[in-house]
Amino acid sequence: MRLIFHGAAKEVGRSCIELKTKGDRIILDAGIKFKEHGFEYPEKVLNLPDIDGLFISHAHLDHTGALPMFEHNNITCPIFCTKLTYELTKILLKDSYKIARIRNLHPAYEKIDLKKVAKAVRFIRYDQSYKHRDIRFTFRNAGHIPGSAMMEIEAEGKRLLYTGDIKIKPTELMKGAYTAYNNVDTMIIESTYGNRVLPDKEDLKKRFLDRVEAVVKDRGSVLIPVFSLGRAQLILMILAERRFNVPVYYEGMCHKMNSKMLKVSDDPYIRNRKRLEKMLHKGATHISSPRRRQYALQKPGIFVTTSGMLQGGPVLSYIKELWHSPKNTIMLTGFQCKRTNGRHLYEEGFVYIDGWKTYVKCAVEKFDFSGHADQNELQEFIRQVNPKNLIIQHGDAEEVETLKAWAEKNTKARVYAPRVGDEIEV
Repeated sequence: MRLIFHGAAKEVGRSCIELKTKGDRIILDAGIKFKEHGFEYPEKVLNLPDIDGLFISHAHLDHTGALPMFEHNNITCPIFCTKLTYELTKILLKDSYKIARIRNLHPAYEKIDLKKVAKAVRFIRYDQSYKHRDIRFTFRNAGHIPGSAMMEIEAEGKRLLYTGDIKIKPTELMKGAYTAYNNVDTMIIESTYGNRVLPDKEDLKKRFLDRVEAVVKDRGSVLIPVFSLGRAQLILMILAERRFNVPVYYEGMCHKMNSKMLKVSDDPYIRNRKRLEKMLHKGATHISSPRRRQYALQKPGIFVTTSGMLQGGPVLSYIKELWHSPKNTIMLTGFQCKRTNGRHLYEEGFVYIDGWKTYVKCAVEKFDFSGHADQNELQEFIRQVNPKNLIIQHGDAEEVETLKAWAEKNTKARVYAPRVGDEIEV
């Protein structure tokens, strides 16, 4: 079998891998990559009508954002994913299209292509074996976000494992990933934190909550930018562990995500569903309009809002009101891609607001809450699976090369670190 990397190879974003066997062409994920002033699509995915199947690991746009573009270019195959992944993807794609039009970015597809995606979807249940043409496949819990899955694929007498994004240890929101694999010939693994060990979860939570408490006691406001799917729910659940002397608010796409997540109840790997429901209904207030936002900002508060990398959404409206006071704090809670507002803010102290480069006067701190496995988890998982071939992707070059060097020294696998456009025969 042959693997072609159309994205997410020595980069984070636009995940898209083509699997070619003697009889089938399969695509694993179809994402976009966020840039400072827009996004990029997977490169050189040729002859889309000839694709036989498209498999989606989870709903984040760096794994799903190119689906409507593929439909626009006449892909005709079924799209396989979990039910919750599709329901969440539908919300994200609709919002992405709306934002692209507002910002005068050409989304490379039309609104009708969103409906074509819906017609092509086939729902997959966890831990059940399915057959499509000449391949068999099973979706396993990835532990990353609700609905996320690793894909175990059997073709030409070989077994391939595509991890997508994974988290081995459990979080407040998710049970840890499935790890009981055997006889894996080729594993394609993410490496977002391939050269970093994340802090202990309990210590991180305590530092985060202590910092929130200190800011609001000093009559400041806390702005917490979050990814609408996964991170927003995690942060709200953590904030629920303490009582603060100011209100907790949430705004943006996370409201729709919260509702959908609680409504679609067939995901057996979500944890603490009742705690999240209680926080949403009693512990935090949803801000449903700019007018309510302005009213809430008149007094100190804790504001949880999208987007997580500060690329758009309500978060920029909050920064406009809060950036000028040293009493306020922006608390970043996850990975920031290169050339995004979030990365600029954390490393250089500025953001672009309405096109203006603005150096903020408020405090900026970063807390590494993550739905991704860190270096120790990735290494242990590789040891457990013990594949004959190991392909490392979905990470910046430094992360990929660090994990590759470790694997070459500590495993017997043939190790690959492809770039976009590379092909690997296994």
